[in-house]
Amino acid sequence: MVEILAQPQELDKLPAQPGVYIFKDEHGHALYVGKAVNLRSRVKSYFTRSADNRFSVAFLRRQARYVECIITANEKEAFLLENELIKRLKPRYNIRLRDDKTYVSLRFRMNHPYPRLEIVRIRRYAGERLGKGDLYFGPYVSTSAVRATLRFLLKIFPVRTCRDTVFANRTRPCLLYDVGKCCAPCVLPVSQEYYRTLVDRVARFLRGRREEVRELLEQQMYELSQRMEFERAALVRDYLQAMEETLERQTVVSHAVQDRDVVAIVSEAGRSLILLMEVRDGAVVNTSDFFVKNFEQTNEEVLSQFFSRHYESANLIPPEIVTNIELADRELLEEWLRDLRGANVEIRTPKRGASATLVATAEANARARLALRARGEKTDEEALADLAARLGLERVPHSIECVDISNLMGTLAVGSIIRFERGRPFKEGYRRYRIKTVQGANDFAMMREVLLRRFRPSSSRALPSPDLLLVDGGKAQLGVARKIAEELGLQSVMLAALAKARRDSGGRLVKCPGDESDKGGGASGSSHRLQERLFVPNRKNPIILPGGSAALFLVQRIRDEAHRFAITYHRKLRAASHRRSVLEEIPGVGSKRAKLLLRHFGSLARIKSASVEELAGVPGMNRALAQQILRFFSSLEQLGEHHQNDDLPESNTAVHVTGEGASEVPDEASSELSRPRKCD
Repeated sequence: MVEILAQPQELDKLPAQPGVYIFKDEHGHALYVGKAVNLRSRVKSYFTRSADNRFSVAFLRRQARYVECIITANEKEAFLLENELIKRLKPRYNIRLRDDKTYVSLRFRMNHPYPRLEIVRIRRYAGERLGKGDLYFGPYVSTSAVRATLRFLLKIFPVRTCRDTVFANRTRPCLLYDVGKCCAPCVLPVSQEYYRTLVDRVARFLRGRREEVRELLEQQMYELSQRMEFERAALVRDYLQAMEETLERQTVVSHAVQDRDVVAIVSEAGRSLILLMEVRDGAVVNTSDFFVKNFEQTNEEVLSQFFSRHYESANLIPPEIVTNIELADRELLEEWLRDLRGANVEIRTPKRGASATLVATAEANARARLALRARGEKTDEEALADLAARLGLERVPHSIECVDISNLMGTLAVGSIIRFERGRPFKEGYRRYRIKTVQGANDFAMMREVLLRRFRPSSSRALPSPDLLLVDGGKAQLGVARKIAEELGLQSVMLAALAKARRDSGGRLVKCPGDESDKGGGASGSSHRLQERLFVPNRKNPIILPGGSAALFLVQRIRDEAHRFAITYHRKLRAASHRRSVLEEIPGVGSKRAKLLLRHFGSLARIKSASVEELAGVPGMNRALAQQILRFFSSLEQLGEHHQNDDLPESNTAVHVTGEGASEVPDEASSELSRPRKCD
């Protein structure tokens, strides 16, 4: 292993042998991983301006501070090591095959006497043990198509789909048995041998061996009729008819009985789409597309990386793969695929004949799908441009961060910062903070602490400053952010605040100064426009974004994601604190008063339903503290009612949260529960 500074004068120290090179930034994080037959020559090419003028290469030259090289015995070992390092290090500028999206698969858990067929979302890599002997089929792009296939399969092969806990505790057959979609091995005497036969036929069917399954069913029907078991023979006949109807709807692409994959790649504007058509027994059984950022790599480079990512987790590797472009490392890939399959695999680029026609069809479909995907990405860019124009920003904000504070009357206060890049969540940029220096319900002091910790220069986890910092609140919150930006010298960061309309105790919208600046639309649209107000520095009145505009939808998504991220962390801390009485979380109520209250009322439910006078009458209590207790439980009920779906799963890292589209946090659940809200 050799590590040097990423400077032209240092590159001669690199070995002229095969291996893997890793570009790293100043913090030691991997930017890009590649393989080479000659490490010295390959790495030098990045620093020779005449050799490669792509923007991504120039960007790597600027960002890379170190180059680490690992020598291997040959090019094949370099290929395998590159693949493993990309999965482990997740470098930012290598292509991500599935765009951080996990497709669905079908799975049989073979560690059970009667394996369950289930739909799962799981990433599989070569060498990982996800369950000894488990059978996986997929991944599939369309979840709805997988569910339709599962419904069809259960009509033909009635395997179980219930959870193991349900299976172990059944005392009578379920509804699926009554409709013929389960053989009910949980309560009926179904032999394991018969059930494994069903599993084997499902596996053959999902692997594209439809003809084999049909022949087996025909043979079984004949044998049953010979034994005069006509009812069971009729059931198998119905299975065959259902299969025939399904197979007749498929498009036959070849009269020859053959298995092959057709792979076509097209690229445009920094994006590549790879279309994969799986042909089994001469029929197209599955079509998938993979949309990736190519970082200005050639189609040949992207397709080579696609092969290494996709086929290491493929359930079935066909003997032939046809593509629309020639691959320079074709022989290396064929050798690797041969090792995985245990038999020869040929990669071809046909120029004429039926195979060439099939590749052309796949390429045409890929271009159509790329146009649709690119149109969707263009919408994100247009939303950013629309937001910049409406807020009067000096430039389009390609990176946006939003800060939010979550607490319950000052207890368990947390802050969150989420980051969007080019209109999409950038999960590696998510941060969450436990408030350490602020006591009581003080949103502004909490926001100040979070912003100082986020943007302090000494932060070891510092991210590049965003183009736009969005704070949740009004002019006061914007003032806090502006002051922090001035203290830390963040001149390049643009600022804005997003506020919702205030409501009185009766739930009616309260008109605040500046809302009258939004003319037009009539009374019918006024309440809608009052709900979202944006404040920017050096402007007195808020900016009201039109309902349904791309800019409004974007800032709402960002704000709601920040709410969800903060509340998820807040709830996690609350769950950890449940080992003590919830009464002790109320400011002013310690363990002694909590015991007195519980002893006097007998239960927490009676405390919640008690009046102010009843609470104040307890020894050691007063009227102000009684009102505080009632406000606490009222706000707690509102928080539970409005955010019961906010607890989404988090990743293994401390700052990465999966999933989008959280519920919205109302103003009543903010940290100012204990005092009336005022207009900004």
